[in-house]
Amino acid sequence: MKLTKFAFTLVFAAVATSASAQYEGTSWEQRIGTGQDSIEARQNLSLFQMSYDNKQWPEAYESWKSLIEKAPCAQKGIYTKGAFMLYNLITAEQDKPKKLQYFKDLMMLFDTRVKNLDALNSFENEKGKSTMGDVLSLKADYYNWTAPTVEGSEYTLNKSYANYREAITMINEKGGREIEGSVLQNFFLVSDAMYKAGPNAMREQYLQDYLDSKDACEKMLQLAKEAQADGDNEKAEKLIAKYDGPLAFIEQTFTQSGAADSAQIVAIYTKKFDTYKTDINKLNSALTLMAQNECDNSDIYFQYAEAAYQIEPTFTSAIGLAQKAQADGKATQCLEYYNKALELATSDQTRGAICMRIAKALASSGAYNKSGEYIEKSIQYNPDLAGRAYYQHAVSLVHAHDMKGAMDLCAKAASADITIAPQANRLKSQIQEIMSAQAQNAKLQAEYQEYLRKKKAEEDFWNQK
Repeated sequence: MKLTKFAFTLVFAAVATSASAQYEGTSWEQRIGTGQDSIEARQNLSLFQMSYDNKQWPEAYESWKSLIEKAPCAQKGIYTKGAFMLYNLITAEQDKPKKLQYFKDLMMLFDTRVKNLDALNSFENEKGKSTMGDVLSLKADYYNWTAPTVEGSEYTLNKSYANYREAITMINEKGGREIEGSVLQNFFLVSDAMYKAGPNAMREQYLQDYLDSKDACEKMLQLAKEAQADGDNEKAEKLIAKYDGPLAFIEQTFTQSGAADSAQIVAIYTKKFDTYKTDINKLNSALTLMAQNECDNSDIYFQYAEAAYQIEPTFTSAIGLAQKAQADGKATQCLEYYNKALELATSDQTRGAICMRIAKALASSGAYNKSGEYIEKSIQYNPDLAGRAYYQHAVSLVHAHDMKGAMDLCAKAASADITIAPQANRLKSQIQEIMSAQAQNAKLQAEYQEYLRKKKAEEDFWNQK
């Protein structure tokens, strides 16, 4: 008995030393209280750690249950390791009531962590601090992974979607610095499932989810550029590894969904025009969404632009009116509205983005040379846009069947921006495949024409006989 007790004391001492180092400057009493509760918390923390390390999940659960009830601020590991422990218990448990209880405890764990987030962060250095976005994203993932397997969890796709939506909204409000690429990918998978279950009801929200998820990935990739500029290439590469894959997956999933069907989007906003026409925010949001989904040459897009411009001229509505003038063949008026859009911008960074939108609009009308001029202008306003601008123009030249020009721009895009390099190289590979196929087709066509020529020559020879 004495030997066991002595061994236990040594294990606890090791845990206590590690935890004290982790939470430097904070006493155990501040985190776990005093008296008998403090002693029990110390013992349970040691038992939880030993059981967890040995993957003895039921034993770890008993110690964890006491810790989260009586000492919820003892260690962050109560939450990070506790969630993984409960996931394993849920996965392995066959008894339905027990499985449900583990699931309820898992959801309670995240709610408790949210409640104590500030206190838990006060024990951490800046690198170890967690954000609300971190916690909500983890909760969304664990709910999505476990709830469908638990009878009585009252799982719904709507609830899974709402969990992710809450996390994504918070991330966007904080500037897109708090969320993992895998979470964005998982969220969009749920959104995609929602859309497939009810495409008519979900289409508009699905389009917005696509833009939000894509935007969040791109913001994180922007951090890779900042890291590279600071000389931290290792960090830049890690960020690209985390977010380029999810971004490509999100774009591929969206493309395969068929949700970006122009006729459907036009139909949606045609129906909504009467209720949107006095709301400047809804009008501008609709203009942006239609522009990003190749609907910016439609009559309803022009109607939204006119309504928005009358309420409050913005560069978004000015671009819309420029495109309408272009469609009507009014070149002078078109240029006036484009220039007005640039005047309405408040910074060179915004003007650079506007030039890219103008370039895209010109390319969609077939004015590829003029589009290229605005690509260069966008870079002059904001050199940081070079990679993205070259990539956009490369895509336009693919539509113009200028594969050589598109290939050259892919190389420039990859060279200019580390975060654009992966997708620019993917596009370059696709272009090479197209060019190879075209060359093969041309060769076969030439061989066939030569066969026909020889056959005709032979027929002509025998006819002369």
